[in-house]
Amino acid sequence: MDEMLSATRGNMGATPDRAPAVARPKVRRTQEARSGEMKERILAAAFEVLKERGIAGFTTPEVARRAGVSRGAQVHHFPSKHELVVAAMEHVFGLALAHGLKLAKTAKQSNRPLEALIKDASAFYFSDYFYVGLDMLLAGGKDPALKAAAVQVVRNYRRPVEQAWLSVMRELGLPEAVSEDLLLLTVSLVRGLGIRALWSPEPERVAQLLSLWQDMVGAYIRSIGPLSQSGANAEPESVQERC
Repeated sequence: MDEMLSATRGNMGATPDRAPAVARPKVRRTQEARSGEMKERILAAAFEVLKERGIAGFTTPEVARRAGVSRGAQVHHFPSKHELVVAAMEHVFGLALAHGLKLAKTAKQSNRPLEALIKDASAFYFSDYFYVGLDMLLAGGKDPALKAAAVQVVRNYRRPVEQAWLSVMRELGLPEAVSEDLLLLTVSLVRGLGIRALWSPEPERVAQLLSLWQDMVGAYIRSIGPLSQSGANAEPESVQERC
């Protein structure tokens, strides 16, 4: 009897057989996907080296080491140092372009578009993107091909962003000539402060000056009289308030 009870208890506590786990097939990435991922790693590593060492200290072996790829793989994607440097700049400036266009688009519904413009310009001209690009332009004195490539990269980034901001200003009812002047002055001011920050970083002072500039623009808009009626609200006061 005891043996029967023991056997019964043992059967009751036994774990029922489970169905064998079905092995899920591994998702294999395509060769194109693997290649794209490797290029991304190489470009990100290249920009980090440019940021830390500048053009003068940039070496392709260091990029390969940081990216975790072989020299052969790196050369396969970017055969020369020049091509790698330019591709890295195009990559990061493309990211900055997407950010600038997005900010300009949302600024159309903003109550303070000039503030958004200053924010966009500051995000770029106080960034590593700009400082690395500036280093490329300065290094172009010894390497005309590098300078020409750097100029082209910067232009390809700034032109679409500036056109987007001009569109925002025109929608406010500002004449085209006034819009262009204010855009150029604003960008030049922020760029100059960004360069000055290289040897004299003063974020609080910069914020104060940019706030002052915003007030000056508002006063200027009030002073120029009736504006173009192309915008939905073209009265000087309403435009000034929205800046």
